[in-house]
Amino acid sequence: MRATLKRVVLENFMCYAHADFDFYAITKITAKNGKGKSTIATAYLWCLFNCDYELKDNPVVRREIDGVSADDMDTSVELTLDVDGKEITMKKVQKRTYEEVIKDGVVITTVKDPNSYYINSVPKTLKAFNEYLDVNMNIFKMCSNINVFLTQKPKEMREYLFSLVKKTTDLDMAKSKSKLAELVPLLEKYTYEEIRAMKNKIKKDVDDNAEKLKGQIEEKERDIQLKQAIEVSDLELKKNSLKVQIADCVAKQTDNDKLMAEYDKASSDVLDLKFKQGDLLRKANEENVKARRNLELQISNLNYVIKDSKQSISNAENVVQFDKDKIAEYQKTLEDSRTEWKVEKEREFDENSLICPYCKQEYPEEKKEKLKADFKAHKETELSRITDKGNTAKKMLDEIKGLLVEAEQELADRKQKLEKHLVDLADLEKQLAELPQEIDVSATEEYKALEQKIAEKEEAMHKANDISAVKAELKSQETALRQQLAECESQIAKSDTAADEQRLEELKQTRIDSEQNKANAEKILDLLDELDKAKNEALTEAVNSHFGLVKWQLFEYAKNGNYKSCCIPTVDGKSILTTMSNKGNRILGGVDICSSIQKISGISVPIVLDDSESLSTDNQKKVSEMVDSQLIMLIVNDSEKLEIAEGQYEV
Repeated sequence: MRATLKRVVLENFMCYAHADFDFYAITKITAKNGKGKSTIATAYLWCLFNCDYELKDNPVVRREIDGVSADDMDTSVELTLDVDGKEITMKKVQKRTYEEVIKDGVVITTVKDPNSYYINSVPKTLKAFNEYLDVNMNIFKMCSNINVFLTQKPKEMREYLFSLVKKTTDLDMAKSKSKLAELVPLLEKYTYEEIRAMKNKIKKDVDDNAEKLKGQIEEKERDIQLKQAIEVSDLELKKNSLKVQIADCVAKQTDNDKLMAEYDKASSDVLDLKFKQGDLLRKANEENVKARRNLELQISNLNYVIKDSKQSISNAENVVQFDKDKIAEYQKTLEDSRTEWKVEKEREFDENSLICPYCKQEYPEEKKEKLKADFKAHKETELSRITDKGNTAKKMLDEIKGLLVEAEQELADRKQKLEKHLVDLADLEKQLAELPQEIDVSATEEYKALEQKIAEKEEAMHKANDISAVKAELKSQETALRQQLAECESQIAKSDTAADEQRLEELKQTRIDSEQNKANAEKILDLLDELDKAKNEALTEAVNSHFGLVKWQLFEYAKNGNYKSCCIPTVDGKSILTTMSNKGNRILGGVDICSSIQKISGISVPIVLDDSESLSTDNQKKVSEMVDSQLIMLIVNDSEKLEIAEGQYEV
């Protein structure tokens, strides 16, 4: 449908007792403030949509005379429209009526303002009136006033914009991007939300169990260390002592000619004394063993800390490299945009396109101008698109550079901590190396006294006459000692830590598997973020393809890497919704939205444009070039007299 406003007739409407105005393809209504410009726009909107120019529904429109409402006169607006080449009149009349009701003995008067509707002087119901033009009146209203669409809630604007583009499923988007291929088999089974929930649960479960698993590993390590350091060390000392005693018995048996007659008692005494020597050696080494065990435990714990620290450094290095890769990516995009912008800027209009390729004659001047105007508009659109792409890349580049500084600082901090751990480890290892493997007590007075007694007993044994008896006793002692040695070795075998070590390896493998599961989950979550980004970019691009000057920002990229919904129309990269925005750009953007919605809806209806005095001559020309519909421009000047004239490019 193509509709143009040709005439407006007002009766007792707001400041007008009677007025009759003609309209043109570009109609300029000029006067100073308070002379009735906005009233004319309100009349048009009230007749068709029952609102004023500020979009207030059911406004008070009855004329007042000296501040008193003209109740005895009908208020009416009659519009003459050209609709697809057919002239029609649409009229709305408001009559004031009074209704008196007696309540509790009091007369209550109710004032009502019922409206009547006419098409070509034929009375119509409101429903028939609204349906006569065979067009959605909400769309009609949206296309007539640049503020209608922009005053909606962001959610409502987004819903309309999204209705313009074909929906793309998560699976289809993943299939279209090679780097998202890993998501395809998951999206074939589960929804996006289910996948994100499952992977977040895996991360949470690993994090929740990390401390418990760490405690189990440390506890098992302590068990092994205690067995190795306490039980085994005591048994090994006893084992070594028994071996010494056995060797002594064997030696004495090879030289029994000198054994004393009282060998029985002397031999027992010697054994007791040697056991005392062994006890003395064990007690002297007890504190040394504890000290070595404590240092070894500290070294073991610090090695685990160092291992974790090295892994943390590796993770931080990956973050730094990721940020550097992103910086390179956005720098390339920025350079490509600059090159593309330069190429587009230098592209000139092909004068040969003004000649018909079939008859080889020049096109009429009107078509020539149209071709040149289309070329210019397309060039400006492309330059704007390239500029937006470059600005976006610059913004992302600046954000990533900031993140890189933070990541490099974090890496340096982690490396500093590792250096400290390594210094501490070297100090502990030095302390351990300085501790003796075994304390030598042979120079102590107690040990020397035992040696003296043993020597005396052995001297007595040399005087023994019954060599065979002495030999038999020595053999018996050897057998007893070897029996004790076998029992000691059996106890050492029973203290084997193999089972504990196997369990420790199982716990460590569980920790490795958990961390790998977490890493795999984090990778999928990162790919889901990439999927979000791809969907958002594709959706924004598809929506913006329906508009010329205005570019819609439908998503905001937060510092945490997530996206949040928004709906911001921009011109030259700046929002036209804020009071700080350029008024001329706000008007141009609003006109582009109205014009684009008209094209999308397949209609052409008048656009009522307030504050047109804010438009420069060039911007007025841009407006007239942007639209393919009637323009009604309200312009404030210093004139006391309201004038309606056919529009020109200058104010």
